[in-house]
Amino acid sequence: MRIENLELRDDENIWNNEEDDDDSNVTSEAVERFEAMLKEQHPVYFDADEFELIIDYYMERSDLLLSRKAVDLALEQHPKDACIQIKNARQFLAENDPEKALDLLRQIDESEDEEDYYLTLGTCYTYLGKHQQAIDCYTKVLRFYEEDEKDEIYSAIGYEYQCLELFSKAIEFYKKSLNYVDLANCYIAGNMAEEGIAFFNKHIEDHPTDAEAWSALGDIYRLLERLEEAIEMYEYALAIDPTHDRANIHLANTYYDLDRFQEAIDSLHEAIAHGFDDSFIHASLGDCYYRKGQLIDAKEEYNQALQRNNNLTEAWSGLGYVYSDSGNNAKAIRFFEKAYRLEPYNDDHLYNLATAYHKNNENEKALEYLLEIEQYQPSYPDLYFFLGDLLADMGRYDEGIRYLKLGLERTNNDPTLLYFLAYLYLEHGDRIQALTYLDEALTADPDDYKEFIDYNPEMITNDVEVMEMIGKIKDK
Repeated sequence: MRIENLELRDDENIWNNEEDDDDSNVTSEAVERFEAMLKEQHPVYFDADEFELIIDYYMERSDLLLSRKAVDLALEQHPKDACIQIKNARQFLAENDPEKALDLLRQIDESEDEEDYYLTLGTCYTYLGKHQQAIDCYTKVLRFYEEDEKDEIYSAIGYEYQCLELFSKAIEFYKKSLNYVDLANCYIAGNMAEEGIAFFNKHIEDHPTDAEAWSALGDIYRLLERLEEAIEMYEYALAIDPTHDRANIHLANTYYDLDRFQEAIDSLHEAIAHGFDDSFIHASLGDCYYRKGQLIDAKEEYNQALQRNNNLTEAWSGLGYVYSDSGNNAKAIRFFEKAYRLEPYNDDHLYNLATAYHKNNENEKALEYLLEIEQYQPSYPDLYFFLGDLLADMGRYDEGIRYLKLGLERTNNDPTLLYFLAYLYLEHGDRIQALTYLDEALTADPDDYKEFIDYNPEMITNDVEVMEMIGKIKDK
């Protein structure tokens, strides 16, 4: 379900501190002057401290267009200010250009603002996968904080150790940070689930009203696919704290995993009732309604999600599914293309587009998207299944067979492809090849014969020789 995106780690949160009322007033005044200057197009001077507040204001709101304008003007007025240079590096990070940010930081004297310098440098290294260098930077930052203020830094260090697969070290820092969510995930990633369960059970024994710990224990059970136990833990967390958003959301995810969509919807609405109302919530509600077949409700929720975040690919894709299921393939294509433009690296969008074009009888366009996937996922069995199926539908039987055989080479004889190749040969009257590949498929994965029969139940169940082969496997 789409709400899983809430679990993604945000490295920038270690920069964000609460502003007191005075700072808030100063920021508001500076932002008002800045926006008035942009509107009137008359240059206005701001001191460096004001620019820092303005830049932070826009970056915290993810308004990268205005934060970039503020950074560029700040550099014009204060070209040698190290703090502004660091803000520029942070801007490059937000613009997904960590190499440029790193090059810039290497030209700055870190002694000017060591705390922000090392936080930003550490995040550059995180983005670039240089985890030990990131740890070194975050460790240098610790001395700037009191012990009760170090949670985010400890969590960032834990994350880097987890990336290095040094799970015991990661757990040590996650415990210091009291970051129970990442701690639970780390126990799973390190194949230490039972140790994690023991830790949280002991913690809960000592702190029975810690809703966050109950929720984290639920996370471990859910990751272990012990879903009923996960539900019980989330319900305990919510009995302690009905406003616990993460427990509500993860409870909804668990219900969704169990196909209990109405209960998932109820949990998501409970989160909304407690003030947690964002684009991912509504996209997840759209998913639930879609799975229930309530396409009008699904469409409404996806549109609600886009009103909150017009760049949410999950909502654009969701609308594509709704229109595809409604028979409006032309409109579905538009929504899938929007999702693809936003996330060109996500092959799911290419599959969706190929399927929608195929449904719209634009098979050459569908083939174009499938062949594009081949460049990125040459060993993905579903790709060759779809290629073989599409080319067979287009009457290009020999090409379909050729791609299926190529897929067998690249996927170490994936049983799904063996079954489908047997079916295509059978459909076209080549019994020798059909029975040869069917024998290989039944040997590789005897349980998949039901899907093979589903390709054409009437033809296959009436084929005595084929059913005898399947019967021998079933008898074993």
